Parts: sequence; structure tokens; C-alpha cells
Amino acid sequence: MSDSPKEKVFVILGATATGKSSLALWLAEFLNTEIISADSMAVYKNFNVGTAKPSLAERRRVKHHLIDILEPEEKFSVVEFVGRASKLITEINSRKKIPIVVGGTGLYIQALVEGYKFDADKNCKSTEKFFAETGELKYDAQIIGLTMNRAELYERIDARTKKMFDSGLVEEVKNLLASGVRPDAQAMFGIGYKETLEYLRGEMTLEETVAKVSRATRNFAKRQLTWYRRMSYIKFFNVV
Repeated sequence: MSDSPKEKVFVILGATATGKSSLALWLAEFLNTEIISADSMAVYKNFNVGTAKPSLAERRRVKHHLIDILEPEEKFSVVEFVGRASKLITEINSRKKIPIVVGGTGLYIQALVEGYKFDADKNCKSTEKFFAETGELKYDAQIIGLTMNRAELYERIDARTKKMFDSGLVEEVKNLLASGVRPDAQAMFGIGYKETLEYLRGEMTLEETVAKVSRATRNFAKRQLTWYRRMSYIKFFNVV
């Protein structure tokens, strides 16, 4: 990091299934610091299998923030993320530690590091961008992007999707419904959950459901990569 008076932060981003969480966990242990999740689904309680959320054991090894903080019916937006994450960065910096922001929600990370400010009514429309006005990021930040060959990425996505179903994604959705979570709750629209709901309604077979989740995840990865291309300050590293 530089000698800048700005608050300091590491950022690890990349398409889904590139190994962001594993790298962040290793780096956080090495630096004796904490992780701030930039994942729009990890905020929801009891949504574990389909979100590939860090395990309880991993969270005991390293303190994670912005995980399991909301009920499934609650709404979460870029405005809420920036507000919460910026306060955490300040607090962790005050303890002489450099937090690690990790996740694949590109808008969240871009809004955070570029210093978006929002309308008073929190309608998610940015009224001011520190980066656009000054050419500088809001933080003294090291921003790392993980990338890999497209074919290998898709293979990883397919394997991860299969693992989610093998690990009990259908049972997790059944339990969520049984606990009173509505099918139209915001969290139920996440990839993997909405397709599993369709399966439970008898709209397709399990095999078709797994294939549909894989396709949706691959398309999401494409959108992530497209988003990251607008963030010229990312330093990309190829995962082999």
C-alpha cells in the first residue's frame, strides 16, 4: 500500500467459481485481518448451500462481515452495501488493520471504491462519483481480479452447481418454505433458488433444474466479466 492518508483496503473480485473466497481467507489469515463480503445473496440468513457462503468453520478462522445479517424478506441494495461497508472499513482501519472486500457483485464494489454518493431518498441513483470527478479512488486500494480460461471457468461452474445439489440445495429450499419464507421473498430470486422452486412446483425434472442453474450461472459470469471491464484499475491475475 502507499503512504496515502486515505483509508486502506484490499479488494478481491472475479467471476463466480474463480476462487475469490479461498484467496481472501488465506490472505486474511496471513495479514491477521477481517473480510467484508460483497455478495448480494450472502447477506440472507439460512441461504447457505446455493450461495456458496463461507462455512461456519471458515468464519471462526477469520471474522466475516455482511453475512447472515438479513431475513429473506428484507431488501438489500447497493446503497445499503456502501453505507455498511464504508463504516466497516473505517472501523477496521482504526484498529490498524486493512480489511479485505471480497465478492462478485460488481456494482457494489465499484460504487464503494469509486465513492458513489446517493440521493437522499435512497433510490439507488448515484448523484456524485468521487472517481469520475477526481480520477482517484476513494480508498488507497489494491484491487485484484481473478480470471481464467472461459472453458475451464464453465467446467468449474458446472461442477459447483452439481455439488450444490449434492450438498442439499433442494432440501434447503424445502426447509426455507417450511419455515415460512415466501416464494416471492427477495432472496428466493437468487440463482439456484428460483430454479429449485420451479422444480418443487413440478415444472421440470431435477436434471433439467441442474442444467438450468448451470446456464444461469454461466450467463451471470459473463455479465460479471463485462462489468469488470469498465473498472480499468483492476489488476487481473490468471488462475491456473
